[in-house]
Amino acid sequence: MEEIKDLLVSDTIVAPATPLGVGAIGIVRMSGREAAEIASRLFVSRCGRAVEDFVSHRLYLGDVFDPQTQEIVDEALLVVMRAPHSYTREDVVEFQLHGGPVVIQKVLQLILREGARLAEPGEFTRRAFLNGRIDLSQAEAVAGIVKARSEKALSLSLRNLKGEWGRKIRSWEDRLLSILALIHAHCDFLDEEELPLEAMEKELASLIGEIEKELSSGERLKLAQEGALVAIVGKPNVGKSSLFNAIVGWDRAIVTPFPGTTRDALEENILVDGLLLRLVDTAGMREGRDPVELVGVQKAEEYLEQADFVVVVLDQSIPLEKEDEVLAEKVRNKPHFVVLNKSDLLPQLNKSDVSLLYPGEEILEVSALQGEGIEKLLRKIGERIKAEIGPEDQPILITARQREGLKKALLSLVQARDSLREGMSLDVLGLDLEEALREMGRILGTQADKELLNTIFSQFCLGK
Repeated sequence: MEEIKDLLVSDTIVAPATPLGVGAIGIVRMSGREAAEIASRLFVSRCGRAVEDFVSHRLYLGDVFDPQTQEIVDEALLVVMRAPHSYTREDVVEFQLHGGPVVIQKVLQLILREGARLAEPGEFTRRAFLNGRIDLSQAEAVAGIVKARSEKALSLSLRNLKGEWGRKIRSWEDRLLSILALIHAHCDFLDEEELPLEAMEKELASLIGEIEKELSSGERLKLAQEGALVAIVGKPNVGKSSLFNAIVGWDRAIVTPFPGTTRDALEENILVDGLLLRLVDTAGMREGRDPVELVGVQKAEEYLEQADFVVVVLDQSIPLEKEDEVLAEKVRNKPHFVVLNKSDLLPQLNKSDVSLLYPGEEILEVSALQGEGIEKLLRKIGERIKAEIGPEDQPILITARQREGLKKALLSLVQARDSLREGMSLDVLGLDLEEALREMGRILGTQADKELLNTIFSQFCLGK
């Protein structure tokens, strides 16, 4: 296993920190021991102060120029953030330019010509980790923040960036180290007091329970991280597409008075109370009248099966039919909401009729055409998702990599507990505890190797 210090590098890297497109501002970032020196050859401040003499973390107005031609490239702001008080704990320089792709590319080329090299994806955050500013779980939280698709995912990633997940892992490590210390001491001094086996088993059981709880809550948080898939289903012409359009706020789906208009599923992402909803409008569920409609119905069935939540739409202007009964059976064991649409029309169907199919359930009345009841429906969906995620102060967002590592650590702890109960050799018990510690170290990065770091940081964007 390579030591962290062997992975450190000292050259100067550069990358655009903002997307290459037209915008109000474009940022080019450098990090490394020559960052300020390179910037001094490309920037002259209006106040006359040399870049090497800039006050750290203070913006200076000036011009970026080509030292070979003396041509001014852009009027810009420059900030120097000196080590160790920077993102990477190295000297960091940022050129804050006008946000045009030509300007950014030109400044980038000048910096590369002056001796920096183009950063790899995630290399700035990688250096922050290697230089000890953050642990590996915090580095992964940075990627979570950048990729967050909802306010909930953002807030959970921010908690991890502040070290909440790392502190919990370290507390587990400390408790395991205490048990190992007892075992080592007993092996070194066999004539001393007997091991507190009962207390050790109790501590292992407590750790196992906490990790199992964390893994369980981590599964629930997929709703916050990936968004909840909400499928709108019902028989043809009940107003599914109209409801879909009313929720997304524009005419995304074609709406006609003819049954079977929707042949394919349409998906849109919306935010509800900070939560991501992947809303899907499906084809009307009935016996297919032609091959194309049959494919649409099959897709609707697939979405129904995959959905985290289902919105069952009924048309209250017509009585219940056989298709409604079939659909009620299909959604019985899935989280769902029952919606009576077309509340603006003369009712032929009331809540008591629907309650025969959905006994004891709340039935929501809406008019997709007039927008009535939509807010209440979305509020109900948001409440259900929040209930699935759990209390705000408990869950921690865990990446797939961290989840696998935690599962391996859990397996080792279960084996250690069983070894203790069966009176097996302390050496066997110690090996299992050390394996659990190794997996926790991989989560935090204290047991990192080059291959692991390459896998993690290759998923980052350039400039981060």
